[in-house]
Amino acid sequence: MADHERVETESLPLTEPYKPTFDTDMQPKAEPAFIEPEEAPRRRRRWLRRKSSDDADHPASGIIPTAYTEAEAPPSEALPAAAAGGPLYLKWWKFILMLLAVWVPAAAAGAGLFYWWSHDASKHKTAVVFVVLAYVVVTTIAGLILAMVSDRPLVSALSIAMLSAVFAAVVGAAPVYGKFYCEHSQRHCAAGILPY
Repeated sequence: MADHERVETESLPLTEPYKPTFDTDMQPKAEPAFIEPEEAPRRRRRWLRRKSSDDADHPASGIIPTAYTEAEAPPSEALPAAAAGGPLYLKWWKFILMLLAVWVPAAAAGAGLFYWWSHDASKHKTAVVFVVLAYVVVTTIAGLILAMVSDRPLVSALSIAMLSAVFAAVVGAAPVYGKFYCEHSQRHCAAGILPY
């Protein structure tokens, strides 16, 4: 850098270290100004509106009620324990039955898909792999869609079962894989499916 390009720092103001105090003292809380409510636009009707008994209890004075303190607040109504559709819980045995109703066919599908894969004579096994991918995608998307239903515990259990159906298919395919492995290896197998 040339001498004529340098900035003369002696004529610039010096900076000093600054430490904020964060002390603002007590500030009075500003009360909001009263806002007059706007009048409702007149409706053009051919008949007169009758005043109900509710209008007599609550006159339209335009004054906004103040908030209650905890001691002055009127008691609130109790919330209902369950929705109108029934309880929001599921008994454990219903959950187990729902899991079994989905997992048993899923395990059979997994065993059938692996059997098809192991006995497919094609070189690339494209059809089998496509069906397995479609099975995984369909069960996952169905489980996610079912999970969006609220206040239905049986549908939630079905959602959990559908999301875990892929794992049930893997468990169902395990004995078929064990048999396939034992047929193609020189190791000893227990019951023809479990190598040891």
